[in-house]
Amino acid sequence: MSAVVAALLALWSPAAAEPGSRPRVAVVLDDFGLTYRRNPPDEEWMALDFPLTFAVMPESPRTKAAAAAAKAAGKELIIHYPFDPFQRLELSTGAVSPADVESVSRLLEKSLRQIPGAVGLNNHRSYRATRNRPLMAAFMRRLKPTGLYFLDSGVSPRSVAYEEARSAGIPAARDVVFLDTAEVHTRPFCARMLARAVAHARRTGAAVAIGHHYFRGTLDCLKAEIPRYQKEGVEFVTASALVR
Repeated sequence: MSAVVAALLALWSPAAAEPGSRPRVAVVLDDFGLTYRRNPPDEEWMALDFPLTFAVMPESPRTKAAAAAAKAAGKELIIHYPFDPFQRLELSTGAVSPADVESVSRLLEKSLRQIPGAVGLNNHRSYRATRNRPLMAAFMRRLKPTGLYFLDSGVSPRSVAYEEARSAGIPAARDVVFLDTAEVHTRPFCARMLARAVAHARRTGAAVAIGHHYFRGTLDCLKAEIPRYQKEGVEFVTASALVR
């Protein structure tokens, strides 16, 4: 297993499951707004008839169209917000720079306009920014008045984004496992990672799994595996059901 794949498998450890409770899993699909000819069409994702959360990127070619389609299909819609490397941030460690605050605030305002109806926000990549406590604290202060929840995508095991969201009083959750990567995005890999998320939910009560709408393997995996797990008593929910 590559270092990249291994790094994406860090697990979230919420409170233990209550006796008799059903395990709950939220599946989040990232990167809507960017769709290429080789990808499954958005319409196939919209047709899936179980609870899913769709994360739409701002400032992308199909941002508004993807957001509107997700809402029309009854999917939970969140903002897939990029920090680094897409914003040129100073990421000072002592105190957040005014330039960084201005940059992240400006993009947040654009995101809210471009993705109306969003109920939450998760980070796109942002390996360095989510480890920077001054910036995360400043960003959460600006996110709080929007009423959106925050999902830490967990791209770095050293991320402090979840902690800072909770400190700011924002309902938040953390990713447990990625269903695919740029390197590996086959149906069997997705099935293995979803099984890991389900096992985690059975142990602790809940799990969040993140995949990407680019991959046919992920789509086919979810079509086959989610109904099977539902028959076994696993409840699939939107990410908003798991924030705390």
